Amino acid sequence: MVRLLDYLTGIIALITLPFIAWWGVNQSPQSADMLEARLQAKALAALQASGMDWAGVEMDGQTATLTGAAPSEDAIIEAAQVVLRSNGPGGVLFGGISQVRTEAGQAPPVRPYSWSAEKTADGGMVISGHVPSKAVRALLLLEAEAVANGPVEDRMVLASGAPAGNWQGIARLAIAQVAKLDAGRAELSDHVLTIKGAAPDDALRSELTNAVTGVAAPFRGMALVRGTPLWAAAWSNGELVLSGAVPTEADRRALVTLARRSSGAAVRDEMVVAQSAADDWTAGAKAGLAHFAGFTSGIMAIDPAIGAFTFEGEAPASTLQFLSDDMAGPAGRWRVVIAATNGAAAVEVASAATPEAQAPADCAGMINAALQSGEVGFEPGSANFRRADAQALDALAMGARACVAGNALELAVKDDVLARARADAMAGFLERAGLPRPRIAAIGYGPAEGGRGMDTGAAAASDRPFEFTVREQSGQWPG
Repeated sequence: MVRLLDYLTGIIALITLPFIAWWGVNQSPQSADMLEARLQAKALAALQASGMDWAGVEMDGQTATLTGAAPSEDAIIEAAQVVLRSNGPGGVLFGGISQVRTEAGQAPPVRPYSWSAEKTADGGMVISGHVPSKAVRALLLLEAEAVANGPVEDRMVLASGAPAGNWQGIARLAIAQVAKLDAGRAELSDHVLTIKGAAPDDALRSELTNAVTGVAAPFRGMALVRGTPLWAAAWSNGELVLSGAVPTEADRRALVTLARRSSGAAVRDEMVVAQSAADDWTAGAKAGLAHFAGFTSGIMAIDPAIGAFTFEGEAPASTLQFLSDDMAGPAGRWRVVIAATNGAAAVEVASAATPEAQAPADCAGMINAALQSGEVGFEPGSANFRRADAQALDALAMGARACVAGNALELAVKDDVLARARADAMAGFLERAGLPRPRIAAIGYGPAEGGRGMDTGAAAASDRPFEFTVREQSGQWPG
């Protein structure tokens, strides 16, 4: 009887074994489908908790595949490590993720790559903008917490496209300098660092200016840390206000007349006639005021503590270009700091708006067509833009800003002195218009076709046109 029961039990076990196996594979908590779902859910939760919402995970058994568009290569490595640890020690025996494959790629670069640090009135700091990785983000927060006298607010986001060079070091320098102000702001846009604020201590302002303007290439630094200016012109409610001390009554009358003639707006005169330790500035003030009158907002000031004419506000790209050209001589021993932005959106131009997105070849064609047509050109034998082309320059700036976004702009130029100077002038103009500065490459041109130079009829080799190319931006912006 016992032997019969053993036989029956064995037969029943053999009959039910396939059902048990089916249930284990498909219905139990350790089934393949259930295991994959559990591992995926935990991996996604771990990525979200780590601030990596760009990443996704797909499971094949205990092998995870990382997907998504990452802000940097470092971010891909970090995310893979988070996924691998998300379900315990991993491996077949422990029921976790055994390996991570990556199909994640780097996200398109952000342009402009913008970051800022602002010192608040309570001594705290607000850190905002793009950072390349979580590690850099954490380091910048530690830097801010070490120097701030109040709470530090983190508004940074991970983004691809940090400019070439020591970006992290420049951001740390910005935090250290802003912390010295009672209130102020540092802005790092691609390769340009600007610090703005106010400080009554002339020695501190000089120290900050030297630190910021001395940053290493490819970065450039501008400091607009104000005390009480010697003289200033400022836009206020549509009125141009002139204030400060001027050496003579004749200088006062000349500045008021120039402001009225150049702006066509109401001019309020708050200047006083008084001597000061600073001299030789009135010629620069008159040269700058003629262009500042074309700004839509902002302030122009003379700051003896840092030895500079400073310009802030908004203006058309052509106004900023001609301001830069005309201040070189009259400024004399004074530096010129132009931290104004291009208000191209406010400029009315005759040409139709450029589409928001164009293929790189089409974009290059648009820019080169404007140059080859002669609408935009230079004074004969010089690297100075023709003043009559101001409207065409502004149209070129608007078109370039629309279609170059996300791409890299390069300038190919014949390798002679004048051609190179003109290429530098064009690169500077586009940078003032809000584009990253184009990379300039000297090449050998063949004979120019008649009538295709920017100075139609100029025979010198230097007057042959340079040419733009626009390529898809896949890595860091060229230095």
